[in-house]
Amino acid sequence: MYAESGEAESARKVFSDLKRKDTMAWTSMIIGLAMHGHGEEALSTFKRMQEDATVSPDQITYIGVLCACSHVGLVEKGQRHFTEMINVYGIEPTIEHYGCMVDLLSRAGYFEEAERLFRKQQQL
Repeated sequence: MYAESGEAESARKVFSDLKRKDTMAWTSMIIGLAMHGHGEEALSTFKRMQEDATVSPDQITYIGVLCACSHVGLVEKGQRHFTEMINVYGIEPTIEHYGCMVDLLSRAGYFEEAERLFRKQQQL
């Protein structure tokens, strides 16, 4: 999709023109925005996804969400989304989710917490 290649404006147009947005469409948009420096927009897109009762986020969606939090430096929001992923949606964290969280915590200077989470992930 356009969002993943960095053509954000084209991606926005294609996405807005979709009559039905499934989980894959939402996720592609979120990840594309997050990976190309539009973290806040990725998070607002995720919020809109959550408001759409016809879809639910999946493991891949949350990789984009956590990546967006990391790139924008939103530690508490990232931690809330990580917990929400597990407790609300029943998604078991993968090594990619832990990697995003370690990146988020490290970028924000929370090195001890990042190391603790890294060690926890290694025990799984």
